[in-house]
Amino acid sequence: MAKYIFITDEKIINKSGREIIESCSSQLLTYSPHIADLLIRCCVQIEAISKELYFELNGQKKRGDSTIKFDEDCLKIIDMKWETHNKRVLVVAPFFNLTKDENRVLRPLKEAHKRQGTYWEKAYQAVKHDRYSCLYMGNVRAIIHALAALYLLNVYYRKETWVIRYQDLDKQDFSMGSALFSVLKPKADQLWEGNNPIKSESPFVVSYQDDVYKQIDNIRCKEYDDLNNYWRQQPELQESAFLAQLQEASQKEQRVMQIWELAKYRLNKAIPPTLPFAVRKEHLIKSEAWNCWINQHNKHLEPAEITEENIQDEINIVGVRWGMEIMKRYQKLEWIPIAMNSGLCRIYIP
Repeated sequence: MAKYIFITDEKIINKSGREIIESCSSQLLTYSPHIADLLIRCCVQIEAISKELYFELNGQKKRGDSTIKFDEDCLKIIDMKWETHNKRVLVVAPFFNLTKDENRVLRPLKEAHKRQGTYWEKAYQAVKHDRYSCLYMGNVRAIIHALAALYLLNVYYRKETWVIRYQDLDKQDFSMGSALFSVLKPKADQLWEGNNPIKSESPFVVSYQDDVYKQIDNIRCKEYDDLNNYWRQQPELQESAFLAQLQEASQKEQRVMQIWELAKYRLNKAIPPTLPFAVRKEHLIKSEAWNCWINQHNKHLEPAEITEENIQDEINIVGVRWGMEIMKRYQKLEWIPIAMNSGLCRIYIP
């Protein structure tokens, strides 16, 4: 159809020598007997595939029961299983010029379990039962929406699953072979925290292969245990001044990094305000904290810039960076390259 109808939702007109873009609905509302026929053929396939999925999902009615309705029975149980009302289909055909989200990002099965609950089903029923009066409903928009619904049902029907490296998730083509549509890629945010697949507006979910997640989790647990062992052995945990500092920090911030507070406390204790400024400055510049890698590779004051007015703030900043350096000795984050790059994940329909 796109060879003969420029499928767009905007038009460019020239006014007083200027190009102006205006909204345009005429192309999507273009109708014909041929488009009406395509719409009916498409929706017949929707009925067929929704019934096959209904039987696969153990719908209560048996095959051959003439009372089975593809929408109120079949699409309803499909939605209960996979929340298809929330799944988005992207119109990605390069030969379409659709600019509005309402035309480019579709939820073709939203309300589809209700009798004529969608734009495409209203059009389908209208042109099937009264083509003479309702031919105008067999239009470009209706066939695109119906095709998107059929495409999404086919994604579930095929139930494809494959293995991919985590770092390749963003490179993966989720058109599933379609020249018109694509589904969204599954969410994989912080998958290393429990390896729990995240339901989203994509029909797919993703999780690490069991052996990969076990490797990630073992490394993380060991690093966590090493850091905890270090923390429990620190004598400052018996000092009321340090415990008071931890309490004060927890009231200011939602999450307190205890090792950072420990390093900051330790550096302040070594360079107390009671010392003369010149002595404090010398101790700071010669300290392990000042010369640690993280402090030296981040923006910090030059020795000549340290004054009586800013030295205390600089001690606190350097102390926190020293805490980061201490954490780095135990939390080497050796699991990150596996989790974020080489780790194998399985993409599948839940």
